[in-house]
Amino acid sequence: MATEYSGWIMDVYADKGKGAVVWFVCEDGRRLRFIQDLAITFYVGGDQHDLRRFCEYLTRSRLRFEYIEREHLFHGMIDVIAIPVRNGALQRSLFRKLHNVFPDLDYYNADIALPVHYFVITKTFPLAFSKIWVDGQNRISKISVQDDKWDLKPKLPEHLVRKMDVEPTSSPLKSLPSSIRVTFGNQTETISTADPAKLLRHFGEWIEVYDPDIVRTRYGDAWMFPYLFSIAKTTNIPFNPNRDKSRQPLRIEANQFESYGHLVHRDQQTLLFGRLHLDPQNSMAFKDWGLLGTYETARLSNLPIQNAARRSAGGAFVGMQVTASLEKGILIPIRKEQRERFKSATQMIAADNGGVIFKPITGLHANVAEIDFFSMYPHIMTGWNISAETVGGMGANTRIAPGIGVPINQDEPGIVADVLRPILAKRAAAKDLLETGNTQGYDENYLQTAYEFLKGLGWVSYGYQGFSGNRIGSIEAHEVINAVSRDVILLAKEAAEDAGFEVLHIYVDSLFAKVEGRSRAQINELLAEIKNRTGLKVDLEGILRWIAFLPSKQNESLPVPNCYFGVFESGELKCRGIMARRGDTPLYIADVQMAAIRLMAAKQDLVELRKLIPELVEFFKSRYKKIANGEVPLEKLVISQTLSRNIEDFRVISPASAAARQLEKEGKVIRAGQNVEFIRVRDVPHSLSWHLVREDQKPNLDTDWYCEQLLRAADEVLSPLGVPKDVLLAWFTDQGAYWIPEDYVDNTPITWPLLEVIKRRSRISNIRVPAKL
Repeated sequence: MATEYSGWIMDVYADKGKGAVVWFVCEDGRRLRFIQDLAITFYVGGDQHDLRRFCEYLTRSRLRFEYIEREHLFHGMIDVIAIPVRNGALQRSLFRKLHNVFPDLDYYNADIALPVHYFVITKTFPLAFSKIWVDGQNRISKISVQDDKWDLKPKLPEHLVRKMDVEPTSSPLKSLPSSIRVTFGNQTETISTADPAKLLRHFGEWIEVYDPDIVRTRYGDAWMFPYLFSIAKTTNIPFNPNRDKSRQPLRIEANQFESYGHLVHRDQQTLLFGRLHLDPQNSMAFKDWGLLGTYETARLSNLPIQNAARRSAGGAFVGMQVTASLEKGILIPIRKEQRERFKSATQMIAADNGGVIFKPITGLHANVAEIDFFSMYPHIMTGWNISAETVGGMGANTRIAPGIGVPINQDEPGIVADVLRPILAKRAAAKDLLETGNTQGYDENYLQTAYEFLKGLGWVSYGYQGFSGNRIGSIEAHEVINAVSRDVILLAKEAAEDAGFEVLHIYVDSLFAKVEGRSRAQINELLAEIKNRTGLKVDLEGILRWIAFLPSKQNESLPVPNCYFGVFESGELKCRGIMARRGDTPLYIADVQMAAIRLMAAKQDLVELRKLIPELVEFFKSRYKKIANGEVPLEKLVISQTLSRNIEDFRVISPASAAARQLEKEGKVIRAGQNVEFIRVRDVPHSLSWHLVREDQKPNLDTDWYCEQLLRAADEVLSPLGVPKDVLLAWFTDQGAYWIPEDYVDNTPITWPLLEVIKRRSRISNIRVPAKL
């Protein structure tokens, strides 16, 4: 007689003796461990001669197999050998053994983790609210999902999940923390690291007494768990933080990967069995969207929660593509198989282009509308059925990519379109609820999290089509998306200009147009016309009271496409590319620049904005003096940069690599993709690792360098108001200038050539020549 349970699937993993292990949180609060039989089949293709030898080997090894037909992503139906494995937990080890003997054959569905297979075969997903039926041996005989991953009112076990927060009392990257703080509910415990054995025993006791479902740590991957395991090894004290005591925690080595041209370092990982370990320091999903975002990543991607937390939106999208391929019966190769088709030089030049960018008209502009396409790239992919297997194929119904002449088969929905449609529908529904305020009965926090996460999925769905590691993508799909996007944004520009709007700037899927003297009805008419011409939905992101487009620092006559700041009518700031947005800008500089922009945001028009010049100058000057006089706390002057390569690969020693070498001498391993924190000092090599600075130390700070950075930040803010950088420097350093800030308020150009010559050559202090002389 089967016993029925209702609750949530918290974790699934392989057990070589039992198949799939399923941890279940019941509605009544019980945590139960079940097992389930799971047979997994993988496939092998290749040259017929090699396949005959392969089958002979399988026969000698007494392995079951059969010849069947399966659908290949690019070649249609092909003949392959199917190898069923009754205990799916043994499938990957068998694949590795066969691959070692026959490395030249093509293997499909072979290196996919068991949990992904499990969720596809059982038609479930992580945190799915389900009913299960279990026999007397705790083996699941049936499972029925009572949940929908696309529902905006998911039934999540938040009220039942037990969380333990663990953090060191100081950064372990600098020195051994004095203690570790553990919080569970309203109870907090602190234990010193002075006695490692005592610390380990206490931590083990806390895990057993509190029995958390989620252990949420700070530096848990990079430091805490490795530190605790090292104590256990040296003291021979048993330590197993798993709920499943038949397993030891899974420890994964640190690695590096490239994401959108940037090298990213992922610290070593400690994954638990029966409970979850989440470390925001080493988690992309958790860091960006919190715990709800981690849940959403897992539910949509079919990745176990601990793995989903450490993946980016791109990793989640690839997981969704893999799930869709398995569900459709399409073979998934162990490596990317498609090769780019031959192109002539002319075709290559036409195809190898990105989105359209029109250089902005630099300076200050009032009453500017920002018009954005709603998920432009995902809607192009779904509307044009762009996917790796549809691009380049002719069918009964075929569309041709504008400008590059590449055909796109429309006969059957592509994998990408199948994945994206529910994403776009859910995001649009969440946006509609949030904008209308009709959220009664909904969790607004969840709605906002889902909206932001789904927006991220939409963005990466475009980039991952050309990603070399995406086995279900192709560079030609990426090129076709760009070709359509270029056509779309140019149609939007033509619609705006035909309606008499002045277009100031275009950046891929955004258009900035002056709307002074235009009514909201006229703007709405423009939006409707753009949608009519392009077939894509556009939104009015907002009307900016004013916006400043900045020029290049190397050449003031050249604009920078993605460097601007402004304020919407609502008071919300819009900042891109300025120093405050850069990850390597010291916190003090970034805070000063943003404070100045917030002062400007209070002004309603350009006249009021220019009246603010004297106050802005005095504000920046006072902060400049604080740096020069050494009055800024060191922690606010720390610079954080990512190492672009390993230390030994640097030909020229940069400040970041010099700081990394200092850490290496202290026995810390620093690799490419990791962040290095340092301060600038006057002594060679002009940088000092922040993690080596003692609390009582007073380093020889390079205040000149920091003052120059503040001057650059001030220049970005004041140059649109007509104040030159050299004049700012003269004001900040009390060297004297022939004009005072009030001279720039009325926007009258200061153009007297003789005074310009004198200004640039003279060193006489405290001379003022009126601007209108």
